[in-house]
Amino acid sequence: MKKLRPSLCLLLLALLAAAVSQALAREPRQANLLSNPSFEDPYNADGSASGWVRWHRDTQTKPENCSDAYAFLPQWSRETNGSLVRDGFISQHVGNQFDTWNAGVFQTVNVTPGTTYRFSFWAIGRASNEQYPTPSDQAVTLGVSAGIDPNGSGLWTDADVVWGGAASPHDTGNQANWQQVAVEATATGNQITVFVSANLMGANNCRAHLDVWFDAAQLVEVGPPPTDTPPPQPTVSPAPQITNTPVPPTPTATSEAEAEASPTATSEPTVAPTDTPEPSPMGLLCVNAFGDVNADGQHDPDEGAMAGVNFTVAAGDRIVQRAVSTGPEPICFELEPGNYQVVQEVPPTLEMTTGATAGITLAEGQTVRVEFGSRVRQQVAEEGDAGDPAPAATAGAPEEEADEAAPRSILAYSGLAALFLGIALLGGLIYMLLRQRA
Repeated sequence: MKKLRPSLCLLLLALLAAAVSQALAREPRQANLLSNPSFEDPYNADGSASGWVRWHRDTQTKPENCSDAYAFLPQWSRETNGSLVRDGFISQHVGNQFDTWNAGVFQTVNVTPGTTYRFSFWAIGRASNEQYPTPSDQAVTLGVSAGIDPNGSGLWTDADVVWGGAASPHDTGNQANWQQVAVEATATGNQITVFVSANLMGANNCRAHLDVWFDAAQLVEVGPPPTDTPPPQPTVSPAPQITNTPVPPTPTATSEAEAEASPTATSEPTVAPTDTPEPSPMGLLCVNAFGDVNADGQHDPDEGAMAGVNFTVAAGDRIVQRAVSTGPEPICFELEPGNYQVVQEVPPTLEMTTGATAGITLAEGQTVRVEFGSRVRQQVAEEGDAGDPAPAATAGAPEEEADEAAPRSILAYSGLAALFLGIALLGGLIYMLLRQRA
């Protein structure tokens, strides 16, 4: 057996080192800028997680029988029930009994001016007169949303705060309906403030248990400031209106003499009676969800419908209609003329590609159509490719999201560990061969 040359050993070690460097280069690095993003111990005396500060709205008045919207001071506490923790060992709980509230926690972070940041967190809520774990009453709007103050004032009332779409992640009884909300904004200074928020202060929302749990927050840099193009909004389009345009009358003069005899005699057009019904005093609001494969916020001709999306139609603080998308045909509601807000809520397997809400004004006899976009999350699509059941939708797989990178990070580090183990074994083998030859 020939003796291994030192140059060959060095070459093998160099090749392994190059492989390690390439693996490290491929591993995505996207730092979470938050302090205590998983709301772990220790907790402050006021019930907020360390690194976070409480905030709340107080209307100072309470209407009789919960007949109007109001907000009282809730309670903050650490939640250790594993069913109500999404990441780590503890989640941040905010809640009240019978009194509605609008509150959360915030954190101010040092950032780079002119850079765009994405803030997100996960939440689940419960509104009920029954004890846990009875499913939440979905008639109550939870109003969970994320906010960013681009100038870092630390004031939730600041007019500069950019709020994302609101969600109502009701606990369905198995504590599995955690939903993520997010928002993006460009820093105007060297600090920004991020807000975790829930708003349960609608009329008739009073329940014995009004609770929301927050966990797994993330603040990441998403790039230099983009153009001032707002995020895609749900498509709102009034249906074409049919008008009765009369046909110009045909001249009846039979001779030039007759025409000259009465040059100013112009007959009025005769409108024949029709069987057109009287306009309905109601309006028609039609909602639907489409599978936004390319995530551009537009319903392209080759993009189909998305099933399983929850729609809520509200007038002020009053919910007037609810529906779930089932296919290509829109769901239409006959409503009185007025101002309405339409909210979409997607299941955990989907992510929104348009805004979560759309405000519309419905006139008498008018038909307005609203379309919301969403697509299948990357992790769900990969599991579907591996043989697991895929969600019922025609949308394609999304691009990789930062908060879904954890499983891939584990695989990457496992690969690195295997490479380092290979280096150690090769080094030991070379050492034994050289010693044997000596």
